[in-house]
Amino acid sequence: MPNRRASSAQTKARAAQARRLAEREQVSSEIRTPADITARRKKRSSSASGSTKTPVSAATVVPERTFPGRMIVLSIVVLVVISFLVPTVNSFFQQRSEMNELQTQIAAEQEEQAQLQSELVRWDDPDFVRQQARERINLVMPGERRYQVMGESEPSPEQAPELDSEEVRHDLPWAEALWDSLVRSAAED
Repeated sequence: MPNRRASSAQTKARAAQARRLAEREQVSSEIRTPADITARRKKRSSSASGSTKTPVSAATVVPERTFPGRMIVLSIVVLVVISFLVPTVNSFFQQRSEMNELQTQIAAEQEEQAQLQSELVRWDDPDFVRQQARERINLVMPGERRYQVMGESEPSPEQAPELDSEEVRHDLPWAEALWDSLVRSAAED
């Protein structure tokens, strides 16, 4: 009886193992070992009958490589594409900044053009033309007299540079420089 129980337990274990292998074969769609390798493994496992190893079949999953060749090729292609895109993107941003600079320059030129247009409109006014003729080319209306003062005007005290008594002004003729030094020395005493 113990023999029957042991043989029935072994049969149940083999049936469960076969069922698991069948389920694995249905679910798995990964890389499988070739049939001739599986047959050789099965022969080796059957010769060692006392082994607890499960027989290897065509349904046994072979683990994938950790870094496949496809991944290497894909990474090289991505690097090549990036190397072609970097200069293009760089020139895009450079052109973008140039466009922004040109737009600000255009805005400044348009503002200047508007100022020139307004000045052009002012020249249509006869009073403005008379005023400009008097200031720029010294014209006068009939019956008017224009007086022009000749010579240099006296420098205001704000414009006159402060000089020490020892300093000699070299911008004056010698006679005026002598007189200036006498006046300064008298003012200090």
